Amino acid sequence: MKKMITFMLAVLTIATSVMASACSNSDANSGTVTTASPVDTDPIETEEPRILPDLPDITFDGADFRFYSWDVENWRVWDDIWVESQNGEPINDAVFNRNSLIESTYDIKISFKYEPHTDYNANVKKMVQASECWYEVLLSMGHCIPSLYASNVFYNLHDVDYLDFDKPWWDQNAIESFTLAGYMPFTVSDMTILDKAVAAAVYFNKKVATDYNVGNLYERVLNNQWTIEDMITLGKMVSEDLDGDGDYDDEDRYGIVSGDDPVFMLFHSAGGRYITKDSDGYPQLSFANEYNYTVIQYYLENLMYDEKLTRNNAFRSDSKNISDMFMENQSLFMFSPLKTTNSLREMEADFGILPIPKYDASQENYSSSASVFGGNLISIPITTQTLEMTGIIIEAMSAESTYTLIPAFYDTVLKDKSMRDAESEEMLDIIINNMVFDVGDYYNLCNFPDHFLRITGSVYNSGNKSYPQRTSDIASFYAKWEKKLTKELEKLIEIIDEWNEI
Repeated sequence: MKKMITFMLAVLTIATSVMASACSNSDANSGTVTTASPVDTDPIETEEPRILPDLPDITFDGADFRFYSWDVENWRVWDDIWVESQNGEPINDAVFNRNSLIESTYDIKISFKYEPHTDYNANVKKMVQASECWYEVLLSMGHCIPSLYASNVFYNLHDVDYLDFDKPWWDQNAIESFTLAGYMPFTVSDMTILDKAVAAAVYFNKKVATDYNVGNLYERVLNNQWTIEDMITLGKMVSEDLDGDGDYDDEDRYGIVSGDDPVFMLFHSAGGRYITKDSDGYPQLSFANEYNYTVIQYYLENLMYDEKLTRNNAFRSDSKNISDMFMENQSLFMFSPLKTTNSLREMEADFGILPIPKYDASQENYSSSASVFGGNLISIPITTQTLEMTGIIIEAMSAESTYTLIPAFYDTVLKDKSMRDAESEEMLDIIINNMVFDVGDYYNLCNFPDHFLRITGSVYNSGNKSYPQRTSDIASFYAKWEKKLTKELEKLIEIIDEWNEI
């Protein structure tokens, strides 16, 4: 992915909010070439010249441009597609201004509807089965994809005119991962920020770090010293049985607090992937190798299973929320996605944010998993009747968002008690620019990624016996899945071939 726009852009807003012109229900395919100006061409003083999309001067006679998306309670932390009005919040106002500009420039009316993710899946299938197009753009949560892809509901984005995936507003990591044998049914751009909101990160409590003299953590990242061994060593420095009862529970201090998530976060940060691609671009299973087994075993035995170092309160209904423990200075580190900054605003102590540590300092880059539980994957329904307009508007909104919505996202994440120092912006750049979109996680063959998370034993111990007990014997764990995964992969490859034949 491109180098993110520098933080000084966060203070920029569109000079004038242009309200949408009156709309009609004219057929969007009858787009009329006019002399309308393309997306904002006014010069803006920045460190780098603004890149403009290569789009025609065209309007669409007041056509509706409709987005359809999912919802899960408390997961949609920010509205990144449509808002009703300005309210002074950076993200809200950036979305409103962007949409007003696009509506005015192309003479369209943007609308947005979202429903529970279970209804979302069913309605997308129903629309395609009826050979109708109720929405121009679909925005899927990653977890929705397994029940959608086999139904062939998505258009191949590589075949859509005006979508220029070489431009900086498209995430190159996502483009590479989601393109299978030339077919890409979904991807992400700067048009949305919910995909960035679920990027994996490590928060650190600055008060605890100062109290225990852990040193400059930002320098460790920049000097390539931020490894899992480093994290474990620092975490053990602060772990303490505060109440002196001999047991480590919610009243004590830990080096690390987390849910089950670090299992896949650390797997990805070490370079592991569930699925990669062969020389022809087809998916292939990549989990089973000695390196992955060694890495995962190390993480589990030295971090996740050390109950004096790490507090994992996933699926413990009678335990503290890990964010509360972090806010109450009961932990040095916390594994959590970027959206967590939204819930830490009332924290008295300052906190900072770091990328997920590397397994080994010899690795070239830090890597941050993009969770399938959230995000907005951009798709076009296979039944679309407005392909030209849809390609133009997606490209225009994505380009405009690079200079409006993304700076607003940075501003929101970095403000107040959050990462107020200059180094924090660089940490955020590292995280966003190195997001991992593991295609195996998104297609979720046999529900294996979810079961992999649960080898920490938290779900099993809560009474759900459908998941494995705690284990660090990864080779034996995977052996039980290999035949099922092979069959499911064969089915996915057949579907890819069917997609490419259309």
